Amino acid sequence: MTLAGETAFSVRALGQGDEAAFLALRREALTGDPTSFAAAPEDDFLRTEEDARQLFARRNGDVVFGAFTDRLCGMAGLYREQKQKTRHKVHVWSMYVAPVARELGAGRALMEIVIAHAGTLDGVTDIHLSVSEQAGPARSLYDSLGFSVWGVEPEGLIVQGVSVPMQHMILPLP
Repeated sequence: MTLAGETAFSVRALGQGDEAAFLALRREALTGDPTSFAAAPEDDFLRTEEDARQLFARRNGDVVFGAFTDRLCGMAGLYREQKQKTRHKVHVWSMYVAPVARELGAGRALMEIVIAHAGTLDGVTDIHLSVSEQAGPARSLYDSLGFSVWGVEPEGLIVQGVSVPMQHMILPLP
């Protein structure tokens, strides 16, 4: 994809060979934007390349997409509920675009591929995500893609003693 200013990037599912870049970008996200993620670097479930390999090998429609320029600059994960009564829902997680790649369209491209992928999963009717009330640009992106808020968790996160409300959003699939 080529954007204004001749910036090109591509988006694809992450897999073998992407583990180190993914972990580095995830660490950047968790340390640089702590009010946007429930995980902290100290308690993250993804610590090693083996952890990432296992994540990338998951089935059931679970996937992590990456946006690339000359390096991985964005990511968005999608996982499906596994219980019989909740299998109609998928969740976006770990959506992040590095500051140097923001406003280039990578976030929109990631979310569009996530939505398209969710639409291929048999029986999936809804995409869910949570967004910090402090993440205005992310919320604007989600609004523009048709997500709507179904609830607000007043103390969704507590970061360095400060409460961070989280907005829970849904996008019904056609």
